[in-house]
Amino acid sequence: MEPRRLATGRRRQGWLLLILLLFGARLGWSLIDIQILSHDSYLEAAQRQQKKRVVIPPERGLFYDRNGVPLGVNRERYEIYLVPRHIADVDRFVERFLEIVPYEEDELREAIARGGWYVRILRGVSREIVDRLEAARLDGVGIETYRVRHYPYGSLAAELLGRVDIDNNGIAGLELQYEDALGGEPGWAIHQRDALGREYPNFAYPVDPPVDGSDVHLTLDIGLQEIVEGALDEAIEKTRAKAASIVVVDPGNGEILALANRDSGKEGSDRNRAVLDQFEPGSTFKIVTLAGLYEEGLVAPGDSLFCENGRWSNEGRVLRDVHPDGWLTVEEVIEESSNICTAKLANRLGEERMYEYARRFGFGLPTGLDYPGEPRGFLKRPDRWTPLTGASMAMGYEVMVTSIQMAMAYAAVANGGELLRPYLVRKVVDPSGDLVYQGRPQRVRRVIEPETAGLVTRALVRVVEMGTARTAQMDVLPVAGKTGTALKTGPGGYVRGSYTSSFAGFFPAADPRYVVFVRIDEPVGSFFGGAVAAPVFRRAMESSLLTETMPGAPTLVSRLRSPERVVWAVSDTSVALPSWSADSAAPVRVDPPVAREWSPMEGPSRVDEGAGVPYVVEVGREVESPETPFVPKNRVKVPDFTGLALREAIGRASRLGIELDFDGSGRVIEQAPEPGELVARGSVVEIVNP
Repeated sequence: MEPRRLATGRRRQGWLLLILLLFGARLGWSLIDIQILSHDSYLEAAQRQQKKRVVIPPERGLFYDRNGVPLGVNRERYEIYLVPRHIADVDRFVERFLEIVPYEEDELREAIARGGWYVRILRGVSREIVDRLEAARLDGVGIETYRVRHYPYGSLAAELLGRVDIDNNGIAGLELQYEDALGGEPGWAIHQRDALGREYPNFAYPVDPPVDGSDVHLTLDIGLQEIVEGALDEAIEKTRAKAASIVVVDPGNGEILALANRDSGKEGSDRNRAVLDQFEPGSTFKIVTLAGLYEEGLVAPGDSLFCENGRWSNEGRVLRDVHPDGWLTVEEVIEESSNICTAKLANRLGEERMYEYARRFGFGLPTGLDYPGEPRGFLKRPDRWTPLTGASMAMGYEVMVTSIQMAMAYAAVANGGELLRPYLVRKVVDPSGDLVYQGRPQRVRRVIEPETAGLVTRALVRVVEMGTARTAQMDVLPVAGKTGTALKTGPGGYVRGSYTSSFAGFFPAADPRYVVFVRIDEPVGSFFGGAVAAPVFRRAMESSLLTETMPGAPTLVSRLRSPERVVWAVSDTSVALPSWSADSAAPVRVDPPVAREWSPMEGPSRVDEGAGVPYVVEVGREVESPETPFVPKNRVKVPDFTGLALREAIGRASRLGIELDFDGSGRVIEQAPEPGELVARGSVVEIVNP
């Protein structure tokens, strides 16, 4: 019995020993695996539990205007998150939390029920709430700090500056265009996590600091920006237009000094219409034809054309001017905005040269503005023209432009013939103060010679002084400019009563500081460019002088106050003008073949390359047309002085080369000769001004 019991005990000991050996082997293998074979994977898992890699966002660069005024800055904001694992008494926590933070109880309980270490619940919390939460010392609540973009001037230049997303990344406008410079580079740090899941910095771990974004200094003048936006607000209110935009550029270097947009019913617009919208410009495009003719020596300012008394057959269609002019000089054609005579001038220039000069002025190509999404416009090649395209394009139809393109085209005239690339950024400066980028004037090409630019400028001065843009006149200095009024197209062709009204000009006409393009989209009621767009120019420019926003304004004001300089003459706007013959022969009128009458309201076509697009006539003031040609160098039309202050009357007479005979000091109530009569330069006009 004893040996049997002993044998059983030995077997049990053997099994026990075997179990111990197997357990020891398994334990040893586990130790080897943990310490040697799988050491890296276990270490990584431990670090994931004990450490957290935290991204350190950079400080976004700031926007400044040309004078160092901050336009886009950063502000600190807070968000609340929960750590559900640290919330022991849910009911008590909910009660205390809701006493401090306005939040829905059901949503709060739902967030707690998710569990885990991090549940974000509220963003954009005020500093006051954060202070109260910190004072309450609630377990399970965390506060994170983040930065948001703030624009100190609110909606001022908002569509130009653009916007950022929730993570402070640029998604529109200049915020997007210069994201690489503004955004900087994020850094990182390692936080320690204890057994309860609480995080804290551990300075024993490596840290990669962020690289803050660079500051971007713009060409904008925020004072001028405020002025032009105020002018647009007033225009939208008065005209009840769908939208409006304005561009102000320095013609000497291409810097954009102000750029604004307005949509009816709200301040600002998410769409930068001045850069992105394409439209048919109407008569503001006439400088292309005029400049081409002068540059090629095909006409002189005193050459005369017969404007068919307002009705003319061209390529089987009857074109009409509302004001029935007879003989007009080339300058008067621009002054009165005669479409019939402009079409005749376009025929002299020819298709190839018309296209060439439109290209020279930059149409059909992006200007290169440093802003995302700039379109190229639309300019047909001559091989795709129809018989009506030349006349239509001369009037500003069958061509699509942007406000920036128009502003730069007029800047080329204002600066003596150089087309420049516009730009919005003067410099980019990194956080250490080093210059990263310097904006500089960039010449694209020479468009016309300075002498040609002087002749075009003189014609544009006449437009403001005596033509369709008289509402742009300023008492202080002469203005050069041109109005435009164009029907808009729709699905079935041109839409009756829907207009684009515009004014392009520069100020002062001599030594221009500003080139301005104003566009009013679909005004209600009065719709001519001289009635709705030109006053916006005048209001903005007058305000810029009063506030000394214009560069060199003190010099200009002092010149105005100088007793020996009372008025400025048209001759001040032109230097070394070429001479021309006063004996230009009048063309012989040929009776046109009978053709059906046509107006753009009835036009069947849309703007495309396959069909000829008709143009709209621009209606200027109605005047009696002279029956014989005349040259402005020798004879001028007497303007209407009635209602003018004496100083304004003297200035206008001086610009035309005539003298005034007066006794009083008040406003003019009568005059002789009558307005519109032809008199020789140097003639005396008697006025009554008690």
